Amino acid sequence: MSYTKIQWGTVFSFFLLDFIWIYFSSLFFIYDKELSLYVVIGLFVFFFPYLFYKLFRPDPRIVSLLESLVFILIFVQLMIVFSFLVATLNYPLVDSSLALTDSYFRINTAEIVSWFRAHKKWLNFVTYFYNSFLYQFPFVIFYFSSRGDVVTLQRFIMQFMMALSLTIILSGVLPALGAYVWYGYTPSIELGNALDQLVELREGILNISKRNGIVTFPSFHAIMALIFIYTFRSQRLYIFIPILILNVLLIGSCLPIGEHYFADLLGAIPVFLLTIWIDSIIYSSLVQKPIMFKSKTAS
Repeated sequence: MSYTKIQWGTVFSFFLLDFIWIYFSSLFFIYDKELSLYVVIGLFVFFFPYLFYKLFRPDPRIVSLLESLVFILIFVQLMIVFSFLVATLNYPLVDSSLALTDSYFRINTAEIVSWFRAHKKWLNFVTYFYNSFLYQFPFVIFYFSSRGDVVTLQRFIMQFMMALSLTIILSGVLPALGAYVWYGYTPSIELGNALDQLVELREGILNISKRNGIVTFPSFHAIMALIFIYTFRSQRLYIFIPILILNVLLIGSCLPIGEHYFADLLGAIPVFLLTIWIDSIIYSSLVQKPIMFKSKTAS
């Protein structure tokens, strides 16, 4: 057993889950054939080079880079669909509980959003940190693959997959429309589109041609910020300190830009801790087996 086998098993499991759920559900299913074709082509563009280097030129640096990209690209597509499916479970909304939690900390998302919208320079400033969420994925992959630190990269991908799975499951069991609905202010265009799709899903309409982020609780941005910090904890200070500062600011930007409840950020902490705990168990079980040492150079 190795991280690679566990990750492929996870991908295959969620593929089956998505397929079976859609096939046997009574949901009104909508999809765009052209968009679906582009997604499949895009995945194969990365998959075939990965397969070539994996089978014929097993350079651990190149293989780990391509393997990580393939896992993220495939898994994200599966989990987008999974997030839509769990939203159709129609569990009771928890916005009131999230807002109540915020009130204990005297934090009002509407006031924070209003202040930043009135100060465009600060809004643009924090937007950079919020958007760094996406840019940090390729940085992590290229950084650790170029250093030949395959195991750290594999653990990061495993943590990402577990954290995303836990986040989506929680979002289905504890769904929320968002702070902008509770406080009654106009959301950003992106969040408005996400709200429309979430309402459609709760009415039984599954439209996978729309790819909006519908998760409110817990904040996946905040969870990944903690994972980014954790991943670089053993690196030299001139690398770790900028990563730490960047991700602390990323977490802070989740209120004015992501327009989250503060409770969404608090909810990120137990998901992060559970993710790290599970990954530690997996890692401990693998290092006790000889095949794990092989994966450091060949997986």
